[in-house]
Amino acid sequence: MTLRATLLGLAFCIAAATTAAAQVVVDAAGRDVVQVRTRPDAVGDVYRYRSETTFIQKDDQGGQTQRNTLSFDLEVLGWETDGLRLRYTLREGRLQDSGGAAMGAAMTAAVGGSLDFRLGPGGQVVAVETWPAYKIRLLARVDAALPAADPIRALIHDRMENAPLDAAREMVLGDVVIMAAMEPSGALPLGLTDLPDPDARKATLDVGVRKPGCIVALERQTNRNSGGAVRAVVTRAEVAIRDGRVLTLEERRVTRAAGGSQEETITITRLDPPAC
Repeated sequence: MTLRATLLGLAFCIAAATTAAAQVVVDAAGRDVVQVRTRPDAVGDVYRYRSETTFIQKDDQGGQTQRNTLSFDLEVLGWETDGLRLRYTLREGRLQDSGGAAMGAAMTAAVGGSLDFRLGPGGQVVAVETWPAYKIRLLARVDAALPAADPIRALIHDRMENAPLDAAREMVLGDVVIMAAMEPSGALPLGLTDLPDPDARKATLDVGVRKPGCIVALERQTNRNSGGAVRAVVTRAEVAIRDGRVLTLEERRVTRAAGGSQEETITITRLDPPAC
């Protein structure tokens, strides 16, 4: 190796280290903070994910289990005054339900469907732009897959008649909502922070740097008591500092009440992680 090559290599390493270190700064309150989402979204960006969910319910009827695997894309379409425009497309969907094959058939019917929607600055779904077309397509495919008297077919029709935002969050964009809650932007205080949530007994966010200049680690915990039930949610995620998008995520929800319990574990993995 020549002296010039050695010096260039050293300069590159110093520049990289300086960039990484610059991601952690001290704010006006004297706290160490890490800057997340240093590159804004661009029209045409596509993020690809795989989601796996396991649901277990135990009650006096014996309970229920369900497992599903989804692969989906999120494409950036642009911006409106109330938020970022995205397109959700389900590429693959498989579901196994202890109650029978009908839920699996309904999941297959959703494959290939696309929904344009908007996320507000706080990560909430604020609008669904192509809901009528999405709804018509899904219900037609469900009706073709299941007999008229099937209770799952009736259930899906019932849920899809809810207000578009509510139906979209429950039936289509559940994984997007989970990820958006773990994709903050700007300066995040390192360490444990209490979150403002008047309905929770506990709500905290713990932030750490997994890989300087590249990956931040987040852990969010929320505990609630409601209607005689105790509900705890723990979400752990690794997020790319550069684009602010989830790389890996695991959310575990546990609900316990006098009549039984529910446990749900959701894991989401980004299929096209960016290089640091």
